[in-house]
Amino acid sequence: MKTPADAADFVATVAEHFIERRGRGAMLSPADLSCLTAWEDEGIGAATAVRGIDETFRRGGEIRSLRQCRWAVEEERRKAQTGAAARAADEEPPLEGKLAALAAALDEAARGAAAAYRPAVEDAAATVRKLAAEPGREGAGAAEMQTALDAVEDDLLVRIEAAVLPAERAALEAAAREKLRGRALSAEVARRTVRAITLRELRRRLRLPSFAV
Repeated sequence: MKTPADAADFVATVAEHFIERRGRGAMLSPADLSCLTAWEDEGIGAATAVRGIDETFRRGGEIRSLRQCRWAVEEERRKAQTGAAARAADEEPPLEGKLAALAAALDEAARGAAAAYRPAVEDAAATVRKLAAEPGREGAGAAEMQTALDAVEDDLLVRIEAAVLPAERAALEAAAREKLRGRALSAEVARRTVRAITLRELRRRLRLPSFAV
């Protein structure tokens, strides 16, 4: 994944993944949010951060803070810069299988989605299948395909956010702000975190899969 122009997307993606891997708690500490901001400023993409988080948990031990993943995220960035990540990708399952699984997961999410959200999820599934079938795509690398999938995910999230009714949006944001009660966050970090939590809850409700390949 890329580092989005709106950092809230980066925060939502990376924070959600770390919280799911940690398996407890629904919020990052201010120090961990600062870590995310630093990664954003350094130009680290969400896919790189996610790979670093996965590597940290793969190594084992008690992982309580996102900051414990910094070494692995930096290692993944160096791999990407030297091309090692592309070579490692050759050992992973073919992209074709990953795209098929992603499209199937989106189909499942669409079937369970409310009518207001269903067209956006169905269109995302159709676009993923179209990407897989485009001439030349079978030879695309993971990084190139990830860029294409990022665009699909961005469009899906924009459409989902646009479909949220005002009352539901207000309730989601109020619940997110409640989770931040008592935390000493700057206005900008609080704004980003509220949107990150809101997006995470929408994704959870819709059971949207990860777009990372």
